[in-house]
Amino acid sequence: MTELLQQTLDGLSAGLIYGILALALSVVFQGTGMLNFAQGEMATLSAFVTLVFLQFGMPFWAVLPIVIVLSALGGALIERTVVRPLERSGELPLLTLGVALLLGINAMMAIIWGTNSRPFPSPFGQGVVTSLGLRMTYQQLGSLITLLAVLTVTILVFNRTSIGLRLRAVAQNPDSATLLGQHRGKWLMIGWGIAAAVGAFAALVAAPVLTLSPGMMTFPLLLALAAATLGGLTSRVGAVVGGLIVGVSNSLAGRYIPGLDGDLAIVVPFVITAIVVVIKPAGIFGKARTVRV
Repeated sequence: MTELLQQTLDGLSAGLIYGILALALSVVFQGTGMLNFAQGEMATLSAFVTLVFLQFGMPFWAVLPIVIVLSALGGALIERTVVRPLERSGELPLLTLGVALLLGINAMMAIIWGTNSRPFPSPFGQGVVTSLGLRMTYQQLGSLITLLAVLTVTILVFNRTSIGLRLRAVAQNPDSATLLGQHRGKWLMIGWGIAAAVGAFAALVAAPVLTLSPGMMTFPLLLALAAATLGGLTSRVGAVVGGLIVGVSNSLAGRYIPGLDGDLAIVVPFVITAIVVVIKPAGIFGKARTVRV
């Protein structure tokens, strides 16, 4: 039983990273109908920028707010300069744009920093917490607390503030929101900024474990896409719940299903996602929507 609980705990820790990335994907998708395949690369770029500041001797907790602001500004800039011109061009151009952004940002990071993995210091220190037979490293515990805080703040912003109300209105019914005096383009730009900032947190807590490289978030992004599809791309809560399901199922499959150890365990969350989508195409918490064409 203790081993099962430990595997579940490890899965929840990883699943929260997938859920936060899925949340960022959901924010962008609800506003534009676009799956931002570059979300992982944008997050990784934030981690590289953080490492640059750290190499100049700045403490991590002083660098963090700077990088989050820069990430948000970067996301808003991408929406304004790259996404906006293609916003009403249809599904295929937006899909192509997402892939182009992924390849472009990845290539830029490889040119600047190279392709070799490099260590990223843990902001939470070294050590292990043990309780009731379960163990978590300081990195896991700190990551869990940080991501839960980010998730809580994001939910509060969307559900309890005027900014969140306007973002939701523009995402759900852009034409009506425009008639009510809401500047649709401005709020979509803010949505991209929020998504970029949220994704940055995921990369910063994952980098000490995965080690930093241009392709660091490629695998987590695949699982985040599965999580967003499973929980529902149109539901922010669903995206996070989907991430937790993916993380736990991946962890348990790797431990208890023969022949699915290591990266092969990824098969199980994708099978679960496929089954759910067949039964409920919009995902567990999602609502059917029509993508603009």
